[in-house]
Amino acid sequence: MGSSTGKDLRVLCYQHHRETSLATSSESEGALFRCQEPGCLICYNTSRGYFLDTQDKTTLEQEILPRVSCSEDKSPMYLAETQTTAKSYRLWKCPKCGASRRSEGTSEGLGKSAGT
Repeated sequence: MGSSTGKDLRVLCYQHHRETSLATSSESEGALFRCQEPGCLICYNTSRGYFLDTQDKTTLEQEILPRVSCSEDKSPMYLAETQTTAKSYRLWKCPKCGASRRSEGTSEGLGKSAGT
């Protein structure tokens, strides 16, 4: 599978587990997604991974961002699926090659939980 345009990706916010919305960005930056939860600063970019849309140094220092990389092409993966019945289950996907990776019962690549 080739590089995705972003329209076919279902990127979740890693804190709220809600689907993000595709925002406008330049083609050179890759697709940009934003969490729709009011006040949430979490964004995902297909070339950069998860990041916070803020310049506030205190906020940036306090947040632990997930850094899950694709084993095939080293691209930053996005959170594609969680399960309410298995709180530790996470399915990460690569936006470029489509490879997936599961984490169950580990904090591998995860940021803080919502509300902590």
